[in-house]
Amino acid sequence: MKAKNLPIIALVGLPNSGKSTLFNRLTHSSHAIISEIPHTTRDTNRGVAKIDGRAFEIVDTAGYTNQKGQIYQSAMSQLSDTLSKAEVIVYVIDGTVDASAGDDTLAKMIHLLKKSVVLAINKADNSFSALPAEKFRRLGFEAIVFISAIHSIGINDLNEILLKNAPKKGTYTSVDNDEIMVAILGRPNVGKSSLLNALAGETLAIEADEAGTTRDTNEFSLQFHGTQITFIDTAGLRKPGKISKAENIEFYSKVRTKRAIERADICLMLIDANEPATAQDLHMAGMVKDARCGLIVVGTKWDTVEKDTHTMASITEFIRSKLQFVWWAPLVFTSAKTRQNLDDLLALIKDVNSRLDFSLSTPKLNRFLEDANAKNPPAAVKTKKPKVNYITQTGQHPPKFTIFATHPEYMHWSYTRFLENQLRDQFDLNGVPITIEYQSKYKEGKRRTKEDWKK
Repeated sequence: MKAKNLPIIALVGLPNSGKSTLFNRLTHSSHAIISEIPHTTRDTNRGVAKIDGRAFEIVDTAGYTNQKGQIYQSAMSQLSDTLSKAEVIVYVIDGTVDASAGDDTLAKMIHLLKKSVVLAINKADNSFSALPAEKFRRLGFEAIVFISAIHSIGINDLNEILLKNAPKKGTYTSVDNDEIMVAILGRPNVGKSSLLNALAGETLAIEADEAGTTRDTNEFSLQFHGTQITFIDTAGLRKPGKISKAENIEFYSKVRTKRAIERADICLMLIDANEPATAQDLHMAGMVKDARCGLIVVGTKWDTVEKDTHTMASITEFIRSKLQFVWWAPLVFTSAKTRQNLDDLLALIKDVNSRLDFSLSTPKLNRFLEDANAKNPPAAVKTKKPKVNYITQTGQHPPKFTIFATHPEYMHWSYTRFLENQLRDQFDLNGVPITIEYQSKYKEGKRRTKEDWKK
């Protein structure tokens, strides 16, 4: 997806007014987490709405509050920044209750901006469920529309107002074959949001010492040497046993994190360099391996590590020893605070993505297989000796190879690992998962001769 300079529509309001439900309705997605728990949304969610051939950037903001605390203050700072950039503001209000003092305060803040505003009276599921418009006119907004975001009532009326009030500008392309999707994964407080903000050069995600600060997935795109890279900042994953059914917000955060992995071409698995390779780190690496994504291990907070001449080597050796099952993933140490190695990380992402599309002709693959067998042929198992006949590439992104063999069921895993290492060494496939599967050279249903059984 390529979106450039689209008109910004900001959804604002008090907690639980239905902003996230409206965001999902307008963007035709389930990106924003919906919950009855106040302040579920913390970071701004961004998506694209397409209305009558025009595209708009929709921004879902945190519910307005005057509560104290690092997370609330950061959320309100993001809200203020979004309002300053928006061309149209959709003030979402719960139409089943009177406007509160908080609504009055937020309305005054919006009036000072002198921007186009639509008052969307939400939860108007029928003519009796919402209070009359007169109850909300004291907020001072002329454009008023009754909607039910959850039931899609009044959305067409809202769209007409947006089409009329939003400027015509920007470009949008829904498909971009060159775009690289990158999911940022890691335990809580490992530095995922800090990395996203450092790459963006602005505060897109709230940073706080409190675990579980990020709930929704945040996305940001940048251009690096002519290639668009889209980063998805995910919620920190705790051990499954620590997430109770009552913590439904964190449950849905975990679901969205898994979706981000499924969307990703490459996953960055962030590990705190001060506390590397915990059991949860290993669990997440296993998730990425199962998803067949490219993988880069990122040691974070490198600026906070006490170092000597052996520090990097010893930490690298420790991480490698713990992540032996993804031995092929490159490792880079970074600092979001000092921006150390961030350009190297971007270059590595582009490099690994190019390897995902690795392709080799069948003749070259079979010359490779012949050389590999000369070094280390398959070992015999009991009375059976497996024999490889030929190899062909049967998939890309990531690479997949099929080997036709005699007695493939007796092929030892160590031979497969040997072939994989040979492929990686000869064709520089670090960071890329490789699939090697075996098929019998005999077609299913074909009767074998006595000579065949002797082979």
